[in-house]
Amino acid sequence: MTRMHWLGLVACAWAIGCEPVYPNVEDTGVADATVDDSSALADASTDATAQSDVGAPDAATDSVAQDTGPAIDVQGDATAVADTADAVGDTVDTLADTAPDAIADAADSLDAQDAIATADSSDGFAELPISPTNIDVIGVDWGCSAFNWQPGACVAGVETSPPLLPGIHVDLPNPITYADSPPSSGTHRPVWGKWGSYIFLPQQRWLHNIEHGAIAFLYNPCVPETTIAALKAIIKAQPADDTGPFRWVLTPYPGLKSTLALVSWGHLYEAECVQTDEIKAFISAHYRKAPEDEPYPGQYEELWLGDWP
Repeated sequence: MTRMHWLGLVACAWAIGCEPVYPNVEDTGVADATVDDSSALADASTDATAQSDVGAPDAATDSVAQDTGPAIDVQGDATAVADTADAVGDTVDTLADTAPDAIADAADSLDAQDAIATADSSDGFAELPISPTNIDVIGVDWGCSAFNWQPGACVAGVETSPPLLPGIHVDLPNPITYADSPPSSGTHRPVWGKWGSYIFLPQQRWLHNIEHGAIAFLYNPCVPETTIAALKAIIKAQPADDTGPFRWVLTPYPGLKSTLALVSWGHLYEAECVQTDEIKAFISAHYRKAPEDEPYPGQYEELWLGDWP
């Protein structure tokens, strides 16, 4: 270190009010450094400090005050920012990959549903919209509420023919109740359902469908998907006739005592398993045997899933 460098360090230290640290003379290689030189520098520094105190703050003191905060690790902070940017990028990529599938699944679950209230159900469709005046659906739990449910023994099904009741039309919001469960005739709503399968179709609607010669396929809400698929396979195998495609509706029936049931106007078939031959025989005997042989689909479509023809 040269003599001028050494003197500069001493003056700077004295100006900011700290004890100067004198370098080792032998280390600096400056042989003629003396205390007299440092005293002269001290006097000069004192005069400069006094002048700076008049009318202006001490720039050196301000510099010290500003340096009292924590040290900034520029390289470390830059690395953290880069890591955060990478994490955000990964999240965006994940959302880009998964969002289209999630949106498509949500759209599929709401397909063909265009009413405007909410049904109360425990089967995963609790948020599906329905008409706020549809008292035949609101409050009905069409999901499986018996978690330990098991079908009965797979034996021959039972067919009955309850007494016929008049098919009187009753409008909403008037309630309709039935003595038989499920009913096979009686009072119902003026508008019948579209042909096909439903998340839930109330009996007040499908009774009108069977009055037009259709077969209603009912199942316990707790049945496995294999049972529903087997019923659909039988339905799809039915041929069209001179009036058009096979007329049918498929829906869960809360409180059904058996695993499944088929209903035509005035006739009921109940079984604990899919007995294909029995089901075909019931269809052959009772399809289109009703007071009104109407092939046209109805206009009621709340909770309708399609599948027709």
